[in-house]
Amino acid sequence: MKRVTWSASIICCVLCAAMPWSSPAEETIAEDESEVATHMHEHLDRITAIKAHIIMGQLDAVRAPATWLAEHKSVAGLPANFLHYVEMMREYARQVIAAPDLDAAATAVSSMARTCGNCHLSNDIELKFGYDQMPEGLTDTVSHMQRHQWAADRLWEGLIGPSDFAWDLGSDMLVDVPLHAADVTDEVTSDADATAIDQMAHRIHVLGGRGTDARTPDSRSGLYAEILGLCADCHTRLGKGPAQ
Repeated sequence: MKRVTWSASIICCVLCAAMPWSSPAEETIAEDESEVATHMHEHLDRITAIKAHIIMGQLDAVRAPATWLAEHKSVAGLPANFLHYVEMMREYARQVIAAPDLDAAATAVSSMARTCGNCHLSNDIELKFGYDQMPEGLTDTVSHMQRHQWAADRLWEGLIGPSDFAWDLGSDMLVDVPLHAADVTDEVTSDADATAIDQMAHRIHVLGGRGTDARTPDSRSGLYAEILGLCADCHTRLGKGPAQ
């Protein structure tokens, strides 16, 4: 089968493929491709929004984008082998809507990303990612958190691609020197929070090490879900996330 290469900026996690257009009219082809690309952007925007709200610890905010994913109509004419993945994505979106806590929502959105990657893989779709510049290895807290965020983005792309290269970049970055509660003393207000943050930071870096050995979509999805949940828990305890 011929491999189709798409830019990650226009790929959708649900529809996720270049369709085999056969219309004789060039103008019609362009219109159809534009429609699918727009729909892909809409899916990607919602899934990314769910992930971002989880990271920020905002459980209520995940339900609006998840509802759109669960209830919207797909573009007509999708190949039959896509429909299985479409329904899986809708089911995971329903799980996000019903999630009782951030960990459950993280598991569901991680399963969405895995489904994206499985769809791409089964349909021989190759994504190419344009990476942001890797943050410098400085020791201040802001730089450390920037490296965490950069690593998490690569893991996400590793699932959606799927991309071994992106996944390994993220895993390797998380093996960096752990952040400690003492580094965020302005935000930590109790010994209990300090202990919990130290434990979460250590666990993040343990998971980074395990990530280098995770070679299947299922194992990677489980690791990413736990990392996402830890990020949410830490930001909730600190009372702010990466954009605040």
